[in-house]
Amino acid sequence: MRRPRVKVEGEGFYHVVSRIGGKRFLIDEKEKAILLGMIRGAAEFSGVELYTFAIMSNHFHLLVRVPRKREVSDKELEKRMLSLYGPVKFNAVLKKWARWTKRNQEDRVEDEKTRMRARMYDLSQFCKTFKEAYTQDYNKRHENTGTIWEGRFKSILLEGSFRALMTVAGYVHLNPVRAAMADAPEDAKWTGYGAGCQGDAKSRAGLQGLVARVYGAKAEETTWKRAQEVCADVVGGHVSVASTPEGGDDVVETDSKGRPVRAGSLKALLAMRSAGFVHGGALGSAAFLKRVAGSFPKRKRSKSDALFDRCPFLALSSATGVRETTCSA
Repeated sequence: MRRPRVKVEGEGFYHVVSRIGGKRFLIDEKEKAILLGMIRGAAEFSGVELYTFAIMSNHFHLLVRVPRKREVSDKELEKRMLSLYGPVKFNAVLKKWARWTKRNQEDRVEDEKTRMRARMYDLSQFCKTFKEAYTQDYNKRHENTGTIWEGRFKSILLEGSFRALMTVAGYVHLNPVRAAMADAPEDAKWTGYGAGCQGDAKSRAGLQGLVARVYGAKAEETTWKRAQEVCADVVGGHVSVASTPEGGDDVVETDSKGRPVRAGSLKALLAMRSAGFVHGGALGSAAFLKRVAGSFPKRKRSKSDALFDRCPFLALSSATGVRETTCSA
């Protein structure tokens, strides 16, 4: 059964997950560097903001912002193409366009530019771009054939709030710790937080953009020190519902064995594997999910869809049992 894909028209925030097929662990240190480079190139081309990530041996997690569509000039298009293709392929495309123009085939050039612009500001096109490119590159280097991925990627639509975005960011950053691949999140080389703590400028910029977003600040005015402090508080479990920008009351969650866990114990909650972060359609406050639910297509039968799970997580709920759709929440 296909998992639902819920996307919004305009700006949207998403947690993206995709796995290698056949339960294989193909992504070693070298492959992680290659894959991350392709993800970043596709993000720059697509106009997607990569807040943070975790690249594991058999899957990856991304936390991204997809902005509202806007016009892209020819100059900006070429800059984005260079980020995606690299100089060799980029120059080859420019030479091809020059040949077409010389033959009075400018319409072919414009058609190709239109197709490229259509791939921008879209979550599915962003993921397709780097997943296909990585598969082709991997197969060429390893004399492999066919796709290496386990089907389509999974995505969860997130509310653009501190609770939703920072909780998912914490969950992503703790992936290597849950898998016993790192003793502490700051030691994990292949997460945005771990790489940022180890000096990676692009990882730091992503988290500075995330923290600026949840606090309503400007990215250029949010320092790495500030972003690091906020992320450390989240992964360290020092944030409760009441201390988030939205405020609120503590919420009781239960673990996999039905034992109560208080929302103030964020580290304990994030240390558990949670289907609410990976499956379903959307994650956020009840009010956010009601707005999303209002945009779901109505089924002909009278029985209503199961829209929400009944276990709040840090004042969050997840939408389940929904069909693929685009809404305007």
